[in-house]
Parts: sequence; C-alpha cells; structure tokens
Amino acid sequence: MSYSTPEAVVLTVLFACTAVGYAVFGIRQRTDAPAGISDVLHVVMSLAMLSMPWSWGAKVSSPTLQIIVFGLAALYFVVLLAGGDRFGGHAHHGTGLERQMMLGYHVVMMAAMVVMGLIMRDMPHTGSGMDMVGMTSDKPMPSTMTMHLATGWTVTSWVLVVVFAIATCALIVRWLRSAERHLRTTQFESGLLILMSVGMALAFVPTW
Repeated sequence: MSYSTPEAVVLTVLFACTAVGYAVFGIRQRTDAPAGISDVLHVVMSLAMLSMPWSWGAKVSSPTLQIIVFGLAALYFVVLLAGGDRFGGHAHHGTGLERQMMLGYHVVMMAAMVVMGLIMRDMPHTGSGMDMVGMTSDKPMPSTMTMHLATGWTVTSWVLVVVFAIATCALIVRWLRSAERHLRTTQFESGLLILMSVGMALAFVPTW
C-alpha cells in the first residue's frame, strides 16, 4: 500500500495508541492465558500497522512474516470462537452471542492483516527500498496496476473498508452501552477496538 505523509502519520498515531492501550490493558487485567495471548496479538498487530506506511516498515515486518503471524492469529481466534468457555471467559467480550460476535470480529481483523500482507507482497515497490510514503495517485501507474485490478485487490480493499466502517459504528454503540452500564473494562477495550477499526478502514482505502 502507498500513503501520503498525512495518512501515514494518522495511521501511526492511531496504532501507537492501541499498542500502548492493549499493553496497559493486558498488564492491568492479568486474566487467563488465552486473554493474555489475545492482548499480545493486539499489540503485535498495532506495531505492524504503525510501521506499515513507512519505507522501513517492510524491513521490520516483511509481508511474508505478516502473512504467517496473522494467519496463525486468525486461526487462534477461530479456536477460541469454536471452543467457547473452555478457553477462558473473556469477560470483557461480554457473554453469549455478544462474546461470539466479538471473537468472530477478531477473526476478521486478523484475516484482514493477512490480506494486507498479500497486497504488500504484490506491490512492486515493497521491500525494494522505494519510499512508500508520499506516493500519490497522480503519478504514472505502475505496470502491475492491471494485475492488482485483475486479481481483485482493489475490490477486496473496498469491501474491507466497508466492513471496518460498519464495525466501527457497531463498536461505538457497544461503547455507549458499556458506558451506560459502567462496565469500564468493556468500555476501555471497546475504545481501543474503535481506534483499530478506524485505522484498518483508513489503511485499506486504495491509493494506488
């Protein structure tokens, strides 16, 4: 993906906030191991996303590494989703259907990171040392643009923009409800997920 400098700064600030937020959340919660692993995965995802817009991002987290790590992360949340209460309560995710929907959303989020890695892997400038920041759509299209369109990356990106925009709205409703019920833990985690969802929606807007 290619981003203008303002876009890159916004994404970096958003995901820096979520990285710190989930680190604090995990330390303060000190719940069961599955919840702790989930918090670590959120921190790793945030770090990957805050570095992704910059030219050095591909050196820190290569697309191939990202595909492997977040593919396993998506599988992890699938196991939690299928396992129910056998893998911890995840109280901050609510109960019953709400809990299952939240875990399902985490599967989507991690799978989206895999898609991001696949897109970055196919970009001609990724890892080549060319700056990713500052490229604009008014520059000549790279020769692989046709390939991206043909393989559906642009359509996929827009679908994910819509998915994360809808998720952001739903999470805002969840945040408001948790505030009314004084569920501070749920409210705090919902706030972090709102920031992540906004960041993911912005990150997937095709700029190439």
